Amino acid sequence: MKVSSGTRSTGINSDRQVSLTITGLNNNDFCRSADAVMNVPFSRMRETMGLVQRLGGRITHVQVSGSPAHSPE
Repeated sequence: MKVSSGTRSTGINSDRQVSLTITGLNNNDFCRSADAVMNVPFSRMRETMGLVQRLGGRITHVQVSGSPAHSPE
């Protein structure tokens, strides 16, 4: 499963994406033993992590891509 959503925010983190690898989702659409990858904007990471918890899943890997909010010079 690959779930993507567009950026809803225009803040300083709007171009950052978070890729969450999830296992054990308790949903009829998915096999419990399969891994799922969810790509969401950085601003929705907390909301998505709560959704994964409510569905009985477990986050096994997190990867953040895009430019950081404040880059060191």
